[in-house]
Amino acid sequence: MTNAIKTAQQWLHDADAFLITASNGFSISEGLNLFASDRKLTTVLGNLVEKYNLPNLLGALNYHYPNVLDKWRVYARIAEYYNYNYYPAELMDKLRQIVGDKPYFIWTSNIDHHFALAGFNNLLEVEGNWQTGICTAHPKEHPAVDLKATLHEIYEKDQAGNLTEGDLPTCSSCGEPLATNLPGPTFNMDQVQVSAFESFISRYQTKKILVLELGIGPQNQMIKAPSMQLVAGNQQSRYITINKGQLNILAAIADRSIGFSSTILAAFDALITGKGDVATQGPAKSAPQLSPEEKKRQQKVLQSFYPSYTVNKGYQPGELIMYTTIDGKHPSHIHTVQYGRALMYSYGDPVDVHCFTQDGHYHLVKLGLNKENNEVHGFYVEPNTFIAMEDAKGATGFSQIRITLPSSASSELMIPRVEQLKKVFPQQKELIERLTVSD
Repeated sequence: MTNAIKTAQQWLHDADAFLITASNGFSISEGLNLFASDRKLTTVLGNLVEKYNLPNLLGALNYHYPNVLDKWRVYARIAEYYNYNYYPAELMDKLRQIVGDKPYFIWTSNIDHHFALAGFNNLLEVEGNWQTGICTAHPKEHPAVDLKATLHEIYEKDQAGNLTEGDLPTCSSCGEPLATNLPGPTFNMDQVQVSAFESFISRYQTKKILVLELGIGPQNQMIKAPSMQLVAGNQQSRYITINKGQLNILAAIADRSIGFSSTILAAFDALITGKGDVATQGPAKSAPQLSPEEKKRQQKVLQSFYPSYTVNKGYQPGELIMYTTIDGKHPSHIHTVQYGRALMYSYGDPVDVHCFTQDGHYHLVKLGLNKENNEVHGFYVEPNTFIAMEDAKGATGFSQIRITLPSSASSELMIPRVEQLKKVFPQQKELIERLTVSD
């Protein structure tokens, strides 16, 4: 038994409760891959694959069918194969062994409804599921409907060749057509699930809660980022992530985190038996804290690149919050983001954030509150991106932006060479000359 596996087992034993997070990697481990284009797609969808040149299950779910019967044929065939005939297998059984009799909640972006079918009732499906119907005319007002039996009936009539539009589901409250409750114009998150999730978090967020993350890649930040922030805010909490080949652990929680770069089944076996040849990462040693003198040096460097700023202790351990104020005469210079950071609009005028990525792409992000002008309230900047900020065109006052910084960050601030930057981004030459310091 490796030290990491032994430590993970101890964390499981000591936990007051489990927050289990899951995404596509878990579904794939069960044999359901929304992105696969293989023979199984034809097994599930039959002649509709060739009729509409469907690339995969995800494409089939999002396709705009000219024939409403074909749309429901797709839903019914998927539900028949993956839901009506679903029986919990080894993966779900082992998850139940790990959970035991401890309080748990499952937070997932998977739309297959498998956790519920396997008997895990404490569940938040943030993107809904394909077994639930929602009224297309009044999605917020009229109740959602379990379509498992209806989809099976549609499947049987489809196979018999006598499916008609009269067989398609309608809202019992108003008679309008139903849609599957998946992300889109009519999507309505299950508020009963939301309320139960909020109650669970409220009860355990300050206790020994263990986040067990299953098959969530680094790009899926919808669940991954807030769950890591939950751990960062509670020194008693722990974080175990399982994702083969792509482990991503926030530096602020690295000393309370373990990653399994393996299949979920192999990691489950290791956690249950203490045996197994699985690659593990962590926990890391606690990061050293900056001395007051080091923090002063860090702030002095930052002052050269941000026109006006204050730094406060962050909301999470190992984090600082910098509030920087920008006006038309004082934009920030282009510099390298070393550690990755979140930029959030605070108040004032909108701000243009110029981003130059390492792979040679430039893009502009507008921070503000007006969605009609393509403004966003906040976004995350990847490490090693060059950024600079200035007031948006037409702004007349000032802007305040909130920036997260790791408190253990180096006091060094990396500055790109102007001429080299212009070679990589020739179309932004004027912008670069205006917002960089000289070589």
